[in-house]
Amino acid sequence: MPNESAIPSTRGLIDYDVGPLRRFTSILDGMPKEAQTYGEGQNARTSQRITFNHKDIEVLEAIEPYHFPTFTFQLTESNRKKSRYGVMAESFNVIADSQYTPEQLDPSNPAFLKDSDRMSWKDVLGKVRIGWVLADGEDGRPEPPMLFDGRATDAANPKGQDVPTPAWKIYSIEGVGVAGGQGVNPTELAMALLEGKTLAQFNKDALASDIIKTDGALLQSIAQPPTAANNFANTMVVSGKFTKDDQGVFHKVEA
Repeated sequence: MPNESAIPSTRGLIDYDVGPLRRFTSILDGMPKEAQTYGEGQNARTSQRITFNHKDIEVLEAIEPYHFPTFTFQLTESNRKKSRYGVMAESFNVIADSQYTPEQLDPSNPAFLKDSDRMSWKDVLGKVRIGWVLADGEDGRPEPPMLFDGRATDAANPKGQDVPTPAWKIYSIEGVGVAGGQGVNPTELAMALLEGKTLAQFNKDALASDIIKTDGALLQSIAQPPTAANNFANTMVVSGKFTKDDQGVFHKVEA
């Protein structure tokens, strides 16, 4: 009899092993590199595999329970924007550059800051909390980027083609900003979303907001049971900032 435990399964297959987390915040603890060689002889090529080590993680979305304080994923370093590393690096740059003035980002201006003078990994490593999200298009998360896959061949594309590919993105950098939400306060946004909505409508919109998800305490308050005293909507009513009508719709009290 063959050892059945050693026989590979044909079930439960996945396209890309990214682990159970889908959205989390963390302190980036380290980024060690390891050279990897693919192919042989004249076809051999070497690339750098980066391990992203995270500590003090706060899990916001996961496909299964995750109770560990650390998390790790790996990416191949690349200077191409259309790569998993490129997608993540560009998402970092968008937020990092939001702290600079238009003059500092204008190559024709004397105040222009070169790439080497702007925020980079070394400025956040081990120092600030970063928000990460898997762009897979599921459950309100960002759509996956179109990246080249040499395995996705057909008659028209015998060497491969661009296909939707799940990739990690950065959506917030502590002390700098949030993707698409520069200058927006999470609590103020939550109050704006509560206006004119029932609790169910508010919860759906609020829990899908990347900006609100950067505030762990606020997120937990919104997720509290409807009858809980520390439920966000209830605290708004008790504080006199909102009222709730007979249809369960919340209305902001004008000062």
